Amino acid sequence: MGLSEQAMTNQSWDQYGKEHGLLEPRSLFGANFNIVDQHKFKQAIQLLRESTGNLPMFVADNVITWNKNFSFMHDEFFVKILSGHDSNVIEQSTIWRLYVLIYFAETCQDLPGDFVELGCNKGSTAKRLTERVDFQKLGKRFWLFDLFEWKQGDAHTYLPEHDDPNMHLNVLNRFADQPWVNVIKGSVPDSFDQGFPDCIAFAHIDMNDPAPEAGALNKVLPLLSPGGIIIFDDYGWWGYSRQKKILDPIADQHNLSILELPTGQGILLKR
Repeated sequence: MGLSEQAMTNQSWDQYGKEHGLLEPRSLFGANFNIVDQHKFKQAIQLLRESTGNLPMFVADNVITWNKNFSFMHDEFFVKILSGHDSNVIEQSTIWRLYVLIYFAETCQDLPGDFVELGCNKGSTAKRLTERVDFQKLGKRFWLFDLFEWKQGDAHTYLPEHDDPNMHLNVLNRFADQPWVNVIKGSVPDSFDQGFPDCIAFAHIDMNDPAPEAGALNKVLPLLSPGGIIIFDDYGWWGYSRQKKILDPIADQHNLSILELPTGQGILLKR
């Protein structure tokens, strides 16, 4: 045990942080998925907190880690989301995913091409992105694709929003004051016939279904600008590992590879 580690065990982390000029500690405990015994899970987290001396900790979206800066919890944009004034527990719990998405979207905003989201659901993530990227100023369009429905036997994941017959209309209304956002209803990639950009700077693929994701990647990759980025929301989740198995060979055909993140996302950078 080093001197600083020994010193930290003898005083509170808050006190140590102030004395050594560290960031104010931030923690988040949110929703997690695929838990079969919530009681045991909560016990395990409590033991983990005690065993680490209540260090800053993130426990949400199936990510458990501690002693990190959690930079997004020091950014007012994300702090506002975490306050819950205009967000729900799922959006708050998946905040690390949103942080990754927005970081790379902003990185691509000066590249040639439009933005694309394949699988926009009710438009929550897309709306957040429009709050950080000034599409009007950049002269870019943002293309949103989704089935906006779920029927018994469909391969993509059922979500509560699918019970709303006005799901598509609600998304149209959500972006009614942003004419640079194109909302297209239909199956991917067939719906691309209704409109698709000639050049792409950034894409977000989140359809919870390997077939349309493969169709989307085959279409997007040749149109992606050099330096452009694709974020795959499901790539690193074991329950969606069929996506990885079908997407990796497509990326390999272009001499590219997809990086898996602890958030469950995948990132592809077109070199």
